[in-house]
Amino acid sequence: MNSSNPRLDWATVWANLPSFGEAALTDLYIAAMGFVLACVIGLVIAAMRSNHSGAVRSPAYVYTQILRGVPLYVLILWLYFGLSSAAGIDLSPVTATVIAIGLAASATTAEIFRAAFAAVDPGQIEAARAMGLRRSQIYTHVLLPIASRVAIPPLGNVVILQVKSATYAAVIAVPGMVYLAQDISMTQFRPFEAYATVAVLLVAIVIALSLLVLALERTLKVP
Repeated sequence: MNSSNPRLDWATVWANLPSFGEAALTDLYIAAMGFVLACVIGLVIAAMRSNHSGAVRSPAYVYTQILRGVPLYVLILWLYFGLSSAAGIDLSPVTATVIAIGLAASATTAEIFRAAFAAVDPGQIEAARAMGLRRSQIYTHVLLPIASRVAIPPLGNVVILQVKSATYAAVIAVPGMVYLAQDISMTQFRPFEAYATVAVLLVAIVIALSLLVLALERTLKVP
């Protein structure tokens, strides 16, 4: 195709639909793994932020502020290229992206979980203590289940953010949707069609996830 041809050619998109499907699955995998990592780290940081000791709260606060300030683009490059050159730690592109978006989102999930913990009725915690439950049991059997239900709506937003963040993986050649669109743009001179396809796929994914989160929220709604 001539790069100066103004006519749109959607045949290029149709020919690459299977590749776009595989690329979308790659992005979804990265987003899912990054979300799990963000939740695990977020729970730990939230527990630290809720601790009565300043020696425990302060490092968690500093961690949150640092991760809020570092751009995701920089974090991906630092993990993939920086660690390799400075410490000899070679991460695969997918692993580096998963860790990067997980760390970046953990600052947000930490605040979500901390707010959810604060929303739990103190009377339920006192009742659990009166029943003789240990602190770890109160956390796992009382605090965490209730807080998780409270946190579902904002965590749904994090899931959507992770899907969009996963597209940054193109910067280190992860074969996701944006990377494929870049390849089509450069080799077949169809940037509009390629990036429009990515946009449509992302919107469809976001709508599907939003409906799923809404259904989950209604099912597990706190009375």
